[in-house]
Amino acid sequence: MSVETGAVRARVARTPKLLILGTGFGGVYALRRLVGLVRDGELEITLIGEENLFVFSPLLHEVATGALEPRHVATPVRRLPRPDKFSFVHAPVEHVDLKKRQVLTGKGTFDYDYLILALGSTRDMSSLKNEGGKVFTLKTITDARQIKNQIIEVFEQAAFEKDPVKQRELLTFVISGGGYIGVQLIAALQDFIYRDLLKGYPMIDRENVRLVLVEITPKIIPTLHTKLGAYAMKHLRETGIEIRLKSEVTVAYPDHVVINHAEIVPCRTLIWAAGLLSNTRVAETVARKDPIGRVHVNRYLQLLDFPEVYAVGDCAHFADPKTGRPIPPKAHTGVRQAKRAACNILADVRGEKKRPYNYSNPFEVIPLGPSRGIFSFHSLRLYGLLGRFLWMAGYATLVPNFYNRVRITSDWILSVIFGRDMTLLK
Repeated sequence: MSVETGAVRARVARTPKLLILGTGFGGVYALRRLVGLVRDGELEITLIGEENLFVFSPLLHEVATGALEPRHVATPVRRLPRPDKFSFVHAPVEHVDLKKRQVLTGKGTFDYDYLILALGSTRDMSSLKNEGGKVFTLKTITDARQIKNQIIEVFEQAAFEKDPVKQRELLTFVISGGGYIGVQLIAALQDFIYRDLLKGYPMIDRENVRLVLVEITPKIIPTLHTKLGAYAMKHLRETGIEIRLKSEVTVAYPDHVVINHAEIVPCRTLIWAAGLLSNTRVAETVARKDPIGRVHVNRYLQLLDFPEVYAVGDCAHFADPKTGRPIPPKAHTGVRQAKRAACNILADVRGEKKRPYNYSNPFEVIPLGPSRGIFSFHSLRLYGLLGRFLWMAGYATLVPNFYNRVRITSDWILSVIFGRDMTLLK
């Protein structure tokens, strides 16, 4: 037997190695599916993440506005099911070498036979000129806590500001981006301010509060059905929110922002919820990518030139067969892609036939504050309290463990009864 033949047999005989990069929806749900299906000795699974927790990011706007406790939207990786079936490496990913099949991390280099890229995305602020302004984003628990602290801090300052012009500046909140996150956040912020904060600060003139939602396209949530979008915009405007369409925040200063390079809006709080870029480590790979750094994948979610590598969620460019455009980034899409990628890897290990990922988006569900929401399923459309309830129920089922579901549900109930939390925690 030749040395080369022996080496090939050795590679075939050993347990194949799978690396999962990222502890977001894609990484965690791929892991959950695999540990439930994999047999002993069939696959060596390693999850690598910069955070040792999974954050239920669709609820971060509720954390930022005092409805949910930060800990309740976070699940420690060590408490995920079947920890005996995978290893976890708490380290940042520094480089992904697709040709050598290696991933360099802060805790060493790891080889792989299969790889799942699930590192998510970052906010694209390339269109914003920052001249010393404080710009907030909403991607992590830390972001949510900082936004909440900022909201309360400006109210504390405004409470003793005698100049109404400066008080209005302090109490003006601008959100750049009228997509899902921006709309949900500004609706929750409106409720937080008018239902809770103003009661705690009776010396503040409520007429000095100003909420501005800025969206570059001709309508909010561009992918939403026209009738649903119109309802959402009508409701937001009725609650006093200014909606600026076909507009963008172009410059940020410490005490004001500039819209469309011309209009000056005095404010101290700018929250950026516009534009996405793929994770830097994904964008740096040699794979074929789109203009924002997402890697192109085939119908099985494999990279076009590297079939042993799968990409899911925000870092995957998967074209909608009906439109040819990349599918929008949503939590439930990332979950379904992760499960399909996991099953396809197991199918390959077992010599079985892989199945394609079939994109479908039959329903839309968006909250518009504590008692309003939108729900659609095919031709069925529901508005108001029922829409909000269905949003709560739907997202609660996606939370990966029972403990967090109970805590989140109880937080929601308590916030309705007693109001949102107004504590400033540094």
